[in-house]
Amino acid sequence: MFNFLKKLFGKGKQPEQRLTATEPVTATPVKTLDLNIPDEALQDEARFAAYLQERLPFFGDLIGIDYDAAAGSLTLHSRNGDTMTKFLSNALLALREKRGQARAQALMNYLNMTEVMDDGGELAKVLPVLKARDFVDVARQQMIQAAKDEPDPPQFVYLDEAENLIKLFAVNGETTVSYVMSTALESWGIDAEELAVLAQANLQKFLDKTGVQIAKRSQFQYVEVDGQFESSIAFLPNFWAQVQEQSGGAAPIAAFLSRDKVFFTHENDALGLQLLELISADLSEVPYVISPDQYRWESGRWTLFKRVAPIAAAKLH
Repeated sequence: MFNFLKKLFGKGKQPEQRLTATEPVTATPVKTLDLNIPDEALQDEARFAAYLQERLPFFGDLIGIDYDAAAGSLTLHSRNGDTMTKFLSNALLALREKRGQARAQALMNYLNMTEVMDDGGELAKVLPVLKARDFVDVARQQMIQAAKDEPDPPQFVYLDEAENLIKLFAVNGETTVSYVMSTALESWGIDAEELAVLAQANLQKFLDKTGVQIAKRSQFQYVEVDGQFESSIAFLPNFWAQVQEQSGGAAPIAAFLSRDKVFFTHENDALGLQLLELISADLSEVPYVISPDQYRWESGRWTLFKRVAPIAAAKLH
């Protein structure tokens, strides 16, 4: 953690000072960060960035902050040449949900999460992945059955994303992908919210390398990334904001069918929605199914738009 953060939040030990009645008390103004963040500062990324740029500089070793509107990130520069990059979208969502001291603590967690170093460590490879809510229960039951001598295996680490959808975390290895369990979180010394911020930054770097391609089939569009992490596009508010802008302000409607199949259109495209429902209902040849349902994106959040009954089950008879 940067030294300026220790000074900023009072983490370092201060020597005890004793004053006698005869000693004059001099009022020395001390710069501190107002952790009672007003709602107005959290309206969008630009205002949040401006709020932090105004309050963070000139503390200890911090000498500058750069805001990259295109990437939605802040880069903090210390006097010794170190840098720390923070992506704003997930932090905004987390802060908006909290009030008072809880919001202050969330900001401290966000700022204290240092930039992942390119040293091949597991934390540098953690990416957020989208799953159906029942995935955890099914997978955990399979783990119990596979290891009968361990009736209480570690818990999956996840956060709620939308109705029947959750955000899990996976370590993207060279040949395998493994999910982050509670034991790993304990060994890293961070909580799920902090891991989410770190994974979001990793996802941005990952997509910067792989790129995101948008292809079109009939009346709707689908996402191409690397054949495995397409569904993680759900966690990129800037992407969906651009989709909404291109749709004339109409909210995007997406179907996250599996980890590599994401189709979308918008709420005013009646024909596109009909076709989207047809392709969502037929999951007979789709591996790693997430959900056939359609979800609506607006103001940085996904909500259930329409339930879709899969027809795959009927085909098995």
